[in-house]
Amino acid sequence: MTPEIYKGILAEFDALISHAFVLCNRLTGRAIDGQHLAYVDTIFTKLICHGVSLRRLSPTLDASVPQELWDLPSACAVGRSLIEAYDALAYIGAPQISPSEREFRILLWDAHDQARRLTMLEKIGSVDTRVDEIRQKAAALSEQIKSHDCFANASKELRVRVTRGEALHLTQRELNAANGVDHDFYLTAIMFLSQYVHTFPFAIHQLMHFRAGSPEAIQLTSMPLRYAMPFIVKATDQMTAIWPDSQHALTDDLAGC
Repeated sequence: MTPEIYKGILAEFDALISHAFVLCNRLTGRAIDGQHLAYVDTIFTKLICHGVSLRRLSPTLDASVPQELWDLPSACAVGRSLIEAYDALAYIGAPQISPSEREFRILLWDAHDQARRLTMLEKIGSVDTRVDEIRQKAAALSEQIKSHDCFANASKELRVRVTRGEALHLTQRELNAANGVDHDFYLTAIMFLSQYVHTFPFAIHQLMHFRAGSPEAIQLTSMPLRYAMPFIVKATDQMTAIWPDSQHALTDDLAGC
């Protein structure tokens, strides 16, 4: 990859994240009607923060910047976090689901929260009096989930996932299908980024030959940006679908993307 092509990718990413940032600012301070929308608002802000961090981790190829850091592993970690934030946003803010299904998803999220809190507190041997309160709340949420119509009418496989305490009861393939995301593209993106997150041999072998500024290094450096961009677009589209009055005019740079 040439520096010119890479700089074009940076410019496209800048346009997308700037557009999302303006949208986020327009939503700041407004009344939020419904717990799921409060979740969505917070998740979108988290996604934008990942996008801003990813951009800062990406080399600019500016000769005036001395000893610019080429931190591909960190960029991959943030890129994967951004994609997973989109998954959460699309799951909890899905527009085409029934009130019962939405209630079920909120219950799953609340139960996952309490179960994780309880696990961590128990592992450190906490003697805080609130531990029992969390334990009771987790147990009550578990009973609510098991008595919910969405659980009673679910497939055996889905009930197993819910019983395990997973935050998202859909499989990744089901979630991608619901969100209009190509499943193979998704798996490829997550697999590539995860190699660096987990320090697997694939990543180490590439880093052993990584030379900052080389065409190969520029190509690898562009990957987290390129994998993240479609999910920034989809997240922004979903937010403007929920809050149409937050939409704003596209810049010339964004309109040309």
